[in-house]
Amino acid sequence: MHHASPCCPPWRTRGLTQAWILLALAQGSAHGYELLDRLGPETLDPGFLYRSLRAMEEAGLVQSAWQTAGSGPARRVYSLTDLGWEALRMWAAHLRRLRAQLDQFLEQFAQVEGGEKDVLP
Repeated sequence: MHHASPCCPPWRTRGLTQAWILLALAQGSAHGYELLDRLGPETLDPGFLYRSLRAMEEAGLVQSAWQTAGSGPARRVYSLTDLGWEALRMWAAHLRRLRAQLDQFLEQFAQVEGGEKDVLP
């Protein structure tokens, strides 16, 4: 199976959701409700999380296995693949670059705002 490069759009979920899911899984394998708890249950719709996990599994970023041990029902447990770790590192690098760009923007904005008001059109 051929996997797209982690820098390409096909597996990207909206916003930073994918980065947060990958980071949560970097903390250890988990089933969906554990992931919701790690991410903050009020921040993510469970249906969206499971759709994202399915898409990320199809892209090779995560893998899952049924956990049948214990007294409750079987649960699908997700973990990062090597490609998932690569994608997480790429997210971190991208966010560092973005932070530098945002800092530069805010510094220039502060100069413009504190300077002459007719600089902005």
